[in-house]
Parts: sequence; C-alpha cells; structure tokens
Amino acid sequence: MGAENSADIAPGAVVAQDAIDANDASDADDQPFRSIEDDDVVRVARTMDSLRKRLSSIESGMDEKPDWIHLQANCRLDRLRHDELEEILSRMHRCVLRGFRANNVDIAKRKERRKYWTTVAQHGFHDFSERGWKKCYDSPFVENYDYITAYLEGGIEALDPFRVYSAVLGTHDYGPEDFVTTRLCREVDSFIEPMSGTADFSYQGHFRYPDFRYLMFDLDPAAKQHVEAMPWLPQTERQYVISDVLEEKIWQHAKSFTATKSLSYIGKQSHHIFNAKQLYRLLDVATRYVDYFMLETPQVALPSDMDEVDEMTRPEMEDAGFETGLIDEKDGAANPFTNRMSFRLEVSNARRSRTLFNYHDWTLWSQPTLVAMARMLGLNVVYFHPDYEQFMNVDNTEEVEESDCMDNVTFLLFTRHPTG
Repeated sequence: MGAENSADIAPGAVVAQDAIDANDASDADDQPFRSIEDDDVVRVARTMDSLRKRLSSIESGMDEKPDWIHLQANCRLDRLRHDELEEILSRMHRCVLRGFRANNVDIAKRKERRKYWTTVAQHGFHDFSERGWKKCYDSPFVENYDYITAYLEGGIEALDPFRVYSAVLGTHDYGPEDFVTTRLCREVDSFIEPMSGTADFSYQGHFRYPDFRYLMFDLDPAAKQHVEAMPWLPQTERQYVISDVLEEKIWQHAKSFTATKSLSYIGKQSHHIFNAKQLYRLLDVATRYVDYFMLETPQVALPSDMDEVDEMTRPEMEDAGFETGLIDEKDGAANPFTNRMSFRLEVSNARRSRTLFNYHDWTLWSQPTLVAMARMLGLNVVYFHPDYEQFMNVDNTEEVEESDCMDNVTFLLFTRHPTG
C-alpha cells in the first residue's frame, strides 16, 4: 500500500486501491475511518470512472463485495446530477457489505445539502454512525432512513418519534458482532433484547447473523408495530413480545427460546428507569435465565455536572430548520445525592416545540453501584474494552484507565458463568 494512503484507513484494515494518476494523489482525504474492524476490506475510488468500473466488476461477480468504499479526490457525489447520484447510490447499496465514506462532499447551500442528505438516506444509507454512510450488513433491502422530508411537508407534528429517536439515540456504532466474537461470548447464538423499543441491536444484528434467534420485548405496542413493519430476512427466527422486563415469566420464556447460549442487552441506558430494588431484582432474575446480561452505561461523569439541555441536533435537522435535545424537566436536574433526574426528548423550531418521549424520575446508575449490586448477588462482572475487543476484568485498574470509559459509553456484562 502506497505511503499516500497510510492515513486513510484504520491500521490493519485490508485496502485495495484503484489505479490513480499523480494528479489525484494530492486530493487524498486523510481522515481515517473510526473503529473499522481490522479485517474489513476497504476499496478506494478517486475518480467516478474508477468507481463505476469497480461497481461493474462487483456486479459481474469478478470482485467480491468490500465492507466499505472510500470515495476520495475527484470521486465526488456532490458533483453528480440528481439522476446520476441516485444511480450510483443504488449500485453502491448492492455492492457493499457495510457502506461508504465520502468526506470530500462539500455543499455550501443549505437547501442543496438537505437534498443530498435526503437522497442518500432514501437509498438505504444513514450517517447515524461515526463510521460513515452505513447500511445493515449486506442487507438486500433498500431502507428509507429519511425522516426530514416528513418535517418539510408537515412540520413538527409530522416527525416520526421513532425515526428521530433512532437518529439521535439509536445503537449504530456497536452491534452483536462486537460481542459474539469475544472469547467470553463466542458460543452465543441467541439474542435477548428487553426494553427493546426500536430494537436497533436485534434488527441490525440479524443481517450479520441471520441464523441466530432474536427475542425482543417491550411495554410499548407502538414500538412493536414499528419494528415488525421493518423488512426482516425471512429465515430469521424472531419474536417481539409485549411484556414487563421485571416479570420473571418473560425471562423463563427467554431461556426456552435460547438455542445454545444467550446474550441479553439493554441499550440506550434504559435501565436508569428503575429504582434500586427493581434494578437489583432485574440483575438477579435476568442472570438466572440468560447466560450473559449486558447493560449500556454512560461515560463516567457526575450527573450534577450535566447541562440542563443536552444538545442533540444533527446537521440535517439544522438544515431542515428544527432542533433536538434532551431537556431537564422543571426541578428535574440531577440530585447529587441520589442521581435522580427527569427530562424529555424534545424537538422544536422557531414556532413551537413537541415532546417525543418523557423520562420521568430516572436514576443515573453509576458503574461502581452496578458492580456493587452484582457482587452482592454473587455475579461476575466484566466490561467491554473497545481497543482489545474483549470483555475485561473491572478490577484491572491499568486496563480500565486505558479504555475510553471516561469519554464514551461502556458495556457492563453480568453473568453466573466464569469469566476468566
């Protein structure tokens, strides 16, 4: 691999670069992919002609699908006519496993940026992940991730709450493949997603592991309707059940649903809705019926240091003319002694605001408290270290300090099985 490309791709990624002339080399995008897996195959295209040739080669079966296509230099989507852009996006969707990156797009006018974003989103790619424009792994379905057009046509009330939620709070940078490839969870073949809501974890994961089993449950019938309306691979065994996560019978069902070993995952930090007794009971009951029980926990920080408004407005929202944020309720700021708080997910524009979801009387459970509860129950507890891509011992101070738990979300896993 040439030296001019060494900064373009994460260390260890497999890169195949198209032939380029010397004039193109100076235009290289030197921003690396974030957290692309070491065995990902990345194809680089520096001209639109080379991209079309690459796509034709994949479509004919001469080349295998890469994980990613990285568009650089003169291979610019923002210079295409609308019909040409649609054609290229449709072809790329068929020809990649994970998605594409195009940091060379530079559109000055807001209306044109908005049209570009909605066009890409309508052709099966989203940029909710930090890795680039992404699709579900090798998905044959061209999903529509555009939630902006509804707002442009009908205003605040026309926004789909679940689509907005998925855009700002969905689980997109981590999925089942990050965890089942670890030494601890390599025998897992069943996923249990309680409090699943939009079920991003299960839905995206089933494209990568269509032969696994997926059990989702939640109290919201609208969420179930939303998830079941999405296109699923027909061969995947799945269920979405309306049930309370604190009821033991749903965990008994999870055990009977499991094929070999199960990993249960509560994402989006939804466990903060529970009080101490409820959370303690959940840890106890869940680990009796699933092999591995995992919680997404926030970055290590004092809740009292959090802002009253957690700004979550994405660029396409700003271009469309509305904002999104997690906003404290009146007298809902975090209590420094109890970590109790109340807030809401809200969208607003210059004329009005709308609450999409309420989060009343949540308790921000810190990692030390969760570890203490686990040990009172006799559970083993480990955390996912993104650099090692393994579950690690929480007692190893040096390794913990090397992780990114101070800056990003952390995944704590609880189990009655040995973890050593």
